[in-house]
Amino acid sequence: MAEGALSPAEICAAMVQQHTGKHTTPEMLRAVASGASGRSIMRAHGVLAIHWTADRADNNSFLPAAKGLAAAGLRVPAILAEQKLPNGCGACLVEDLGSCDLLSLKHAPREEKLSAYRRALTTLLPLGRLKPDWELQPAFDAAMYRWEQEYFAEHLLGHHLGRDAAAFLRIPALQQMANWLAELPRVPVHRDFQSQNIMLRGEEAWLIDFQGMRNGRVEYDLASLLCDPYMELTADEQQELLQYWAELSGAAPEPAIYSACAMQRLMQALGAFANIGHNLGKTWYLERIPAGLKALRQVAENTPEYSPAHSVAQCLLSNVR
Repeated sequence: MAEGALSPAEICAAMVQQHTGKHTTPEMLRAVASGASGRSIMRAHGVLAIHWTADRADNNSFLPAAKGLAAAGLRVPAILAEQKLPNGCGACLVEDLGSCDLLSLKHAPREEKLSAYRRALTTLLPLGRLKPDWELQPAFDAAMYRWEQEYFAEHLLGHHLGRDAAAFLRIPALQQMANWLAELPRVPVHRDFQSQNIMLRGEEAWLIDFQGMRNGRVEYDLASLLCDPYMELTADEQQELLQYWAELSGAAPEPAIYSACAMQRLMQALGAFANIGHNLGKTWYLERIPAGLKALRQVAENTPEYSPAHSVAQCLLSNVR
């Protein structure tokens, strides 16, 4: 930070004070989240203050996505104030949706938990039917699917498990799966539709952290939710929710596409857990790896034999047993 420049907390405190009219100092802000994304989220006087840097390309997509989603009638926090800052940074105030996210129901009674999941799926449905008039992040293509595979191989297989990452990546079926998924029709997806990004308020589910929206497969969002290593849904719970999605949307996910998207999503998540845990010192992410590997094995074991991704499933099973 340049000499004389205000810190993120100082910027956010000034914005909160101007918006609420209440005296606010940086020390009065309570951190909600601060991660490797270059985003800091703080709470005070009933609003959330968000500050971001240009560390990630999608950070500056938060405001246009929030406005576009709200205009389309989706449940997202309202933008209360915004400020453009030097060097690609920015800050805004948003509606505080509270602290009850889907993850907070991990140990709730089964029907209470599944009811919340059904609300989340109801919120997801219109997302894939949008015609966004704002710029999304680059769409899922073969290169992006391949990047997820490489991320998994480098950080989870190589660094965390000590396996031969290069040998894994030379398997032709991985590139073939990436090419096949990239050729399928695409719709807008959240990209990180997991339990911590779904807030529960009243009888509705609300979306947050949607700055990574892009065009892809709805099955990727479904797998992000139902195979979430944080929640560890049982196979029966996942099947019940997939049936609910089929009734809601009018079509069941095609098993071959769903399992391929689930493997891609879990490879991406496991790569992130290992990278952030080992390289950024946030070791609690490493604690989620066993659950993520269990979910990946479950998906691979249930990949249909006719699927173009069946060879990938067998390869994964041989590497993460």
